[in-house]
Amino acid sequence: MRITSFMIFNQLTRALQRNMEDFAKLNTQLASGKRIEKPSDDIIGMMRALDYRLSINTAGQYKCNIEEANFHLQFTDKVLNSVSNSLLKLKELLSMGGNNQTEENRSFYANQAAEWRDFLLELSNSTLRDRYIFSGYKTDQISFTYNPSTYHYDYNGDLGEIKIPFDTGATLPLNIQGSKAFSFTLEGPLPTELPDGTPINYTQATDPSTGITTITVEIGNAGDPGYDTFSVSNIMDIANTLSFAWQYKDIDGSDLNSDPAIREEMAMRRLLALSIPLDAARNQVLQAQAEIGTRQVHLDDQKTRLDNATLNLKNGLSETEDADMEATITEILKTETALQALRESASRILSQSLLDFLK
Repeated sequence: MRITSFMIFNQLTRALQRNMEDFAKLNTQLASGKRIEKPSDDIIGMMRALDYRLSINTAGQYKCNIEEANFHLQFTDKVLNSVSNSLLKLKELLSMGGNNQTEENRSFYANQAAEWRDFLLELSNSTLRDRYIFSGYKTDQISFTYNPSTYHYDYNGDLGEIKIPFDTGATLPLNIQGSKAFSFTLEGPLPTELPDGTPINYTQATDPSTGITTITVEIGNAGDPGYDTFSVSNIMDIANTLSFAWQYKDIDGSDLNSDPAIREEMAMRRLLALSIPLDAARNQVLQAQAEIGTRQVHLDDQKTRLDNATLNLKNGLSETEDADMEATITEILKTETALQALRESASRILSQSLLDFLK
């Protein structure tokens, strides 16, 4: 077989090109620290790396959800803590009903109860990022409003439970509905008479669409001069009834009775009767706070698990696509030596002429 100079030149050129490509690739790996830069470098490794990256990004999104949920729950807990403290203040105003009070004192207590009522209404309509946090799904609607036709405070939200994903196939409720935070239910056994022996009866009915429970209180026997009945469905109603009771009035502003003595007696009995719903309301707020605490524990545990999983995934990704620096440097030195030797050989071969072969 005849080997021409052109064939020798082509062989040397291809060998030099391959060595230069290997040398450039190794230097790129050394500079970037990555063994895989494109699919052709390692198809299986690239697929595995993409899978690692997808899992890392998914875990990152879950951690963002957890941070958002924790922020929302912390904000809600602070609001409920203010609600709980406000109910303690209302309890203090109720306790003053066992003592004879001057008209000036009664007026002061009435104003205090009204201020706490308005403050509680403000808390019930708390917003976070322009969304009402106690309205269920109806985050664009104000949670509670005063109804001038019934003299009560109405809930405008629903029972919607907003859930946020924090792991594959796992979600956690983000919100506390207004019916859980500001309405309440009574648990037995309930008293059947007041300390002075007056009969008392509590009945309650829950609206299934909102979860709001309306409690009707009946004091005395029908037909008695001091017979009284009223209803409350949330803590603003309690504060409102309390404020008017200190003025010896019903919530519509009318006198409880035309007889001053009976009027005062009815007002003091209302204060005593409100003690049970007020305690139930505060217990429900504390339960809501406990529920928030439980959710936060779950979120913190999940965040720890995600952090550990992300670390393992990043280690796997590094092992898959990162270059071994020591091995890469060794290969560069070997390739550089081979390249230099090939250049010297090519220089000697290509410089020879026919006379050199005839010698």
